[in-house]
Amino acid sequence: MTFIKKFQKLFKKNNYADSQVIYKNSTSKYSMTAECTMELSSRTDEKKKEINDYLKQIVKKYIENPEKLIQYIRLKGALVYRLDNADNILSKFGEEEGFITPQKGIKAILLTMLLSLFGDCSAKINYSTPEIFIFNKKTPEIYTIVRAMHKYCSFKNNLPGFDSKSQSAFKKVYGKKNTGVKINNMQLKDVLACKDALARDLEAINFTLQLSLEYEQSKKTLKKIITDKNANI
Repeated sequence: MTFIKKFQKLFKKNNYADSQVIYKNSTSKYSMTAECTMELSSRTDEKKKEINDYLKQIVKKYIENPEKLIQYIRLKGALVYRLDNADNILSKFGEEEGFITPQKGIKAILLTMLLSLFGDCSAKINYSTPEIFIFNKKTPEIYTIVRAMHKYCSFKNNLPGFDSKSQSAFKKVYGKKNTGVKINNMQLKDVLACKDALARDLEAINFTLQLSLEYEQSKKTLKKIITDKNANI
C-alpha cells in the first residue's frame, strides 16, 4: 500500500476531513487536507542533486581503494571508528555498519562504551554522541562506504529525516530489530517523519546502485577496448 493510501486511511481514522494538518521539517513542508495534498520544497531536490554531483566526483577517485575513501572521510573531519564484526554488533543497537546519526541516553553510553573497549581508536564514554561512522576493521565493500557517505552528506546538508523522531519512527518499522510496529498504527506526524527517513535511505541506496552500474559498465567497456586493441595487433 502506498503512503498516500495510508495517509487517506489515517485521515478517516482520525477525523481530519474538515481540518488541515501541516508538518514541517528542515527543507520540506507537507500541507495535508482531506484530499491528502502535499507540498515538497524545491530546496530538498536542489540539495539532493548537489550531493549526488559532489559524491560522484569523489567516489570515482577512490572506487578501486575503499581504505583511501575512508581516509578521505577522516581528513574531512568526520569521526570514523573500526570495529570487528561491526554489522552484527551494531544490529543489537538497531543500527548498521556505516553512518550513525547522533545518539543520546543509554544507547549513546553503551555505544561509546563498546567503541572505547573494542574500537580501533579511543572513544569517550558519554550520554550523547555526534554523528559518526563505524566500519568493520576488515576492509568493507566500497558500496557500503558510498552509501554511508551519501547519508552523511544528506545529514550535513540538513535534509529532513535524520532527527531523532524520524530515525526512531523509521527504525521501528524498517529497522533490523523487529518491533512489530506498522505504519497503519502510527500517528500521522510519525508517518511523515518515517517517510522522510525512508526517503533518505532509499536515495543513498539508489545513488550507490546507479554508481555501481556505471562503474561495472565502464569496466566492461574498457575491457572490450583492450581486447579489441590486442586482437588488432
